Amino acid sequence: MPLNNPPVPIGYRLLKQLAVTSAMTDWAVAILHDPQTYPMFATVTQSFGPLNLLARVEWHSPDFQNGAIHRGVTLYEPVVASADAASPAAGIDLSGFQPRVDWPSVVGSGICFAFIKATESTTLIDRQFEEHWANAKQAKLLRGAYHFFRPQRDARAQAEHFLSQLGDPGELPPVLDVEVLDGVAPADVVRGVSTWLERVAGSFGRPIIYTSPSFWNALPAAPEISANADLWVANWGARAPSPVRGWPSWTFWQYTNQANIAGIPGAGGVDENRYSGTRSELQAYSAAFVSGRGRPAPRAFNLRSTLGVQQALNFLHVAEPPLHEDGIAGAKTRAAIQRFQQQAGIAADGLVGVNTIAALQAALYIQQGDLARPATDR
Repeated sequence: MPLNNPPVPIGYRLLKQLAVTSAMTDWAVAILHDPQTYPMFATVTQSFGPLNLLARVEWHSPDFQNGAIHRGVTLYEPVVASADAASPAAGIDLSGFQPRVDWPSVVGSGICFAFIKATESTTLIDRQFEEHWANAKQAKLLRGAYHFFRPQRDARAQAEHFLSQLGDPGELPPVLDVEVLDGVAPADVVRGVSTWLERVAGSFGRPIIYTSPSFWNALPAAPEISANADLWVANWGARAPSPVRGWPSWTFWQYTNQANIAGIPGAGGVDENRYSGTRSELQAYSAAFVSGRGRPAPRAFNLRSTLGVQQALNFLHVAEPPLHEDGIAGAKTRAAIQRFQQQAGIAADGLVGVNTIAALQAALYIQQGDLARPATDR
């Protein structure tokens, strides 16, 4: 039976599931529960940070919550210039060594995200963190805070020190900078990193590890770390980063420490980074972090294994009939991955890369947090 909804509003497009945050969901639910103010096909707009969304009351197809066509709320985002949305996502990382920053000039140079040093060890707070953090937010950059890990110090105390500075947690996952041994045995370094990650993940969800291939590959294998954190790899002057043990791919790449960025003076150059996808995909990655932070971890799925992906796709009811959970990447599994990618609005290549993992993580958080799409028909 056709839904008979009006066409997509001019100048807008459907907001991807991956970009829906809990605040957007709460807004949509409030609209749905007020039919007197918002009758069928009524529209209303509201801003969420840089996004000015449009909500419209529409007919929704049957889903796992409602067995028949039903009244719901659909969210739309403004259509942006495709050249900007599809352009590479470039970013910087800063600390007290860059005390002066003209943020409008930085944004004007094409930078769209910034990692900013917050803390080190158990007591140090970077002297520029508060100022950089506030000014980067005012400039509407996506921000991630990082902690410089000192293996000689108690790892949990370092995590608590870092968390104490993040009343505003930013828009990108928290980062642990792991690049020194400080005379500590490599196995003890790994244990300390695991402790830090576990504590911070309990507050903000999946963190990021910053490291170099030469440093990390000399440590004992730590599959539990790479399974529970994304990778920001430091590999300067290379055409592509060298492999880092445990991670099949990188999420962020610091490819130079000698960049000349407008708005950041100094003869030494600046660290410049890139995200593994486009600007629009980075926005989706950020939205997944923002919507998932502070929630209990969902049922564990190892999304870096074929079996874990099959289990997640079945949990999300992507494949009908359900996939046989055998760990074999056959044609049915690839077709289910492509179907999920199409639903999430990402490249439907049937491969499980960084963006597909991020989309799966967001969908799992949404469903297990009782915010399943359309998340507006309750």
